[in-house]
Amino acid sequence: MEIRPALPERDYERILALINIDESEPYTLSQYQHWLREEPGRMYRTRVAVDDQDEVIGYSEVVHETWYAPGRYYLWVCVDPRFLRQGIGSALYAEAEAFALAQGAAVLTTDMRDNNPAAFAFAGRFGYSLDRHLFESVLDLDQFDETPFSDCIATLSASGIRFYSLADFDNTVEARRKLYEVNTITVLQIPGSRGEMPTFEQFEKEVAGSEWFNPEGQLLAADGEQFIGLSAVRLYPESRSSYNLMTGVLEAYRGRKIALALKLLAIRYARSCGAKTMRTHNDSRNAPILAINRKLGYQPQPGKYFLRKVVG
Repeated sequence: MEIRPALPERDYERILALINIDESEPYTLSQYQHWLREEPGRMYRTRVAVDDQDEVIGYSEVVHETWYAPGRYYLWVCVDPRFLRQGIGSALYAEAEAFALAQGAAVLTTDMRDNNPAAFAFAGRFGYSLDRHLFESVLDLDQFDETPFSDCIATLSASGIRFYSLADFDNTVEARRKLYEVNTITVLQIPGSRGEMPTFEQFEKEVAGSEWFNPEGQLLAADGEQFIGLSAVRLYPESRSSYNLMTGVLEAYRGRKIALALKLLAIRYARSCGAKTMRTHNDSRNAPILAINRKLGYQPQPGKYFLRKVVG
């Protein structure tokens, strides 16, 4: 076994196959290539483990995004299931951690599926401990019945709350900035938040400028001119599925079923686009949003553990 840099044309197909082993929605080549992008202040490094035929049997990456706290690095390792328990993962991890430490890493983070006890034990042997648990769930859109919630949006509208999509504001920079602001406030208030968010300029490039971003799938609640809540949807046309990326409401407006209304609008949008299922994920300590999901009929799925290790 040898560890070497990943070669674009030769290795990417095998790397994608390894990455997608535990992904609910497989990454595409274009998404992976975007993940490899270079930009000022961003550090991304990959390595592969290869056998004596130079075939990829393992993979590692070390990442420091521009909005990460100083000294935090994300480190991830995976191994072809056929080659587990042969020391390949340990070798990849040791090499990747040494590189991160050389860059000045103080905290290392990683993630894994919560139904993979072997991976959790592996991380524990290297000193990682549980930081947060993201609970994933799925909704069958064909079976979903909106009738029990039929008066929710109308009642809120009668009270003065208005509902829009970003497309209703012509997707202007001003409207996207207001979307970014309510998104940032609510994300930072999620239990387990690290207090890290990209700048608006980074949001414009990485989110609003991405291939999946659709203004019609950015659902908004407003009180007058102020955006007070959002629910964002990503579509996967190939698998006729969708993902409710984020639903959040400003603290002063909580307890009025605005989040429920936004989730209903997200469901309507996904169904109108032909999606058959909708997935979402929430911090396991976020009881209010988990209660809404249960009310809507979301069914639990394997989620993700996020782990942390202090190294400096």
